[in-house]
Amino acid sequence: MKRITIIFIVIIVTKIGFSQDIHFSQTYMTPLELNPANAGTEFDMRAILNYRTQWSSVSSEPYVTMMAGYDMNFNKSNQKTGYFAGGIFFYNDKAGDSEMSQTNANLCIAYHVNLDDHNTLGLGVQGGYFQRSINYSSLKWGSQYDGYKYDSQLNTGETSGGLSAGAPDFSSGLTWTYRKGERYMTGNDQLLLISGVSIQHINKPKAELQSIVDDPLYYRWVGHITGIIGVPNSPMSILPSAVYLYQGSLSEIMLGANIGYRFKEASKYTGNLKGGTIGIGAQYRLKDAFIITSFIEISNYTLGVSYDLNTSDLSDASKSYGAFEVALRYVYPNPFSSGRSSARFK
Repeated sequence: MKRITIIFIVIIVTKIGFSQDIHFSQTYMTPLELNPANAGTEFDMRAILNYRTQWSSVSSEPYVTMMAGYDMNFNKSNQKTGYFAGGIFFYNDKAGDSEMSQTNANLCIAYHVNLDDHNTLGLGVQGGYFQRSINYSSLKWGSQYDGYKYDSQLNTGETSGGLSAGAPDFSSGLTWTYRKGERYMTGNDQLLLISGVSIQHINKPKAELQSIVDDPLYYRWVGHITGIIGVPNSPMSILPSAVYLYQGSLSEIMLGANIGYRFKEASKYTGNLKGGTIGIGAQYRLKDAFIITSFIEISNYTLGVSYDLNTSDLSDASKSYGAFEVALRYVYPNPFSSGRSSARFK
């Protein structure tokens, strides 16, 4: 009984819970998680905190994912042909009553070649380490059913505690960045496009918690594009995004956009007046969820909030309640400053 029970749990946990990596709905707020070549693409320096909780209507213990990332470019202003950039990010994901958990720490480096005044091509590599674990001390076992009902006082016949495993992990990717124009309301002809492709788990690290099944991580392919499209001579901007993920037999497509409104213009001559933009939009994760998104950007800071409305077969059990997500971003230089406009958008 013991071995059959453990085999069943391990297979379910590793094949369903671990076979697909984490994902966020605000993918434009998770650049390093998508592609190591995103380091240093849009800003000279960027720091982001992410928090996501989901399935509180289905599980007594919601699934919670937290991530922190930082990236910057190195001496970019003095490099006409290209520049190096680097980044680091951490995340922790914990799911359900079993406290199925994964913790990752990753370091990436990228080099971006300036093809001309508007186009940049970047290559990035990433190395890291992950630790996965499960705590089955609070789970219910077949041996605790007395033939009529569940009795928590009955001996489980299992060893208390949990299982854990860890391995190094490597990824690589390419990005293309196109930028031109400026953001001020008097013109607002800004066009910024960042697209790329990455391959993750290049070394196919093994993720099994016990030596019962051989369970290496599948390659994870990621295609992504984000942008800022200014509506000329207006305070409006369109911020589209699209992500395609493919891993093993699983795939995911997410499309959407935010509409931004500049409610305050920054001073071109002094730093006393801070600029501000507010936005709202929607994303659709194919056959899974409709996502309401919003953000507010003031000076160097952006706060993003989103909520997933489940549309999959699980919607009957979840009552269409999905996930709540919040992200806080700090960037330098100030995206509203005249210095950034002249230096980064030509």
